[in-house]
Amino acid sequence: MLWIEKYRPSSFEEVIGQTSPVKQLSAYAAQGNLPHLMVIGRSGCGKTSSLEIFSRLFYTEAAAENTTILPVSVMFSQGHTYFAENDRFAHLYQKNKSVLANFKYVVRWHASLKPLSAPFRLIIFDGAGDLTKDAQAALRRIMEQYSQTCRFIFVTSSLASIIDPIRSRCVPLYFLPIGEATMRDYLNSVLEQEGLAGSVADETLDMLILGSKGDLRKALIWLELMALHGAGDLSELMTTETGELTAAAILAAGKGDASAAQKIFENLQIEYGMSAGDLLRQIRRSMIGNMTPDLALLFSKTDVMLVEGNNEYLQMNAFAAVLTELLSQQNG
Repeated sequence: MLWIEKYRPSSFEEVIGQTSPVKQLSAYAAQGNLPHLMVIGRSGCGKTSSLEIFSRLFYTEAAAENTTILPVSVMFSQGHTYFAENDRFAHLYQKNKSVLANFKYVVRWHASLKPLSAPFRLIIFDGAGDLTKDAQAALRRIMEQYSQTCRFIFVTSSLASIIDPIRSRCVPLYFLPIGEATMRDYLNSVLEQEGLAGSVADETLDMLILGSKGDLRKALIWLELMALHGAGDLSELMTTETGELTAAAILAAGKGDASAAQKIFENLQIEYGMSAGDLLRQIRRSMIGNMTPDLALLFSKTDVMLVEGNNEYLQMNAFAAVLTELLSQQNG
């Protein structure tokens, strides 16, 4: 299991560097009530993990059924394709309507569902900064209509892209970048738990922390690549976040962990809006020095399946499974 998953917080006590927002979310869970929220912060600082923990605490049962997460960026970048091919929304998709109309219909449908053993449901807009102005205007009206049975949570890296009428209806929660001292203590703790204390030199760890800019997820990916796989040149790792996650997925496949690789590929498609074709090309570039005939054939077959219009998520899941098998054979 990759370290970003192995050390993913499962309780508020495990969320580091975010005392204020965690305290506020804990209070909401204890009260059994909360307002609409605007969750603001950079990537890798604990926003999503904290909301997942809150959902499990708030809903003692049926947390998944009462919580809907909408990946805004991929919804609007992939448009009709996303709604038509995603299992969660395909039954609501109206092909003769615009992307905005489909988005509003999906939100209204989920907001109107009766909560299970709870006073209201949650709808979380992940990457809310990518919502168009028209979509935000529509959401303002939906918030007013369903405020008694649904709470809306907007997750964004900046308030600037959110219109005033929505901002004024939400309580802001700010997640700050993880401080250098806090991150250093945490990363050293991870190395100790893995039995790898001292495997990364102090000066290298300092550079890693500086380069991560408060992004704990990025720092953990780099730390694992350095501690377990001998990646010593930090400048090679400091490319793009999607490149780092792709490297982490390949690493997981090499360890025989197909489910972790599949999860990262799906994350790149949903949270980062990458098409399966773009993702496949990035994986190929990352593996160019280790390409074998079997791997080349796998890439070719997957590419053909994608060109023929097969479901992107299913094809990338299948790709990850075969990739894991081939890399496990190489490493075995």
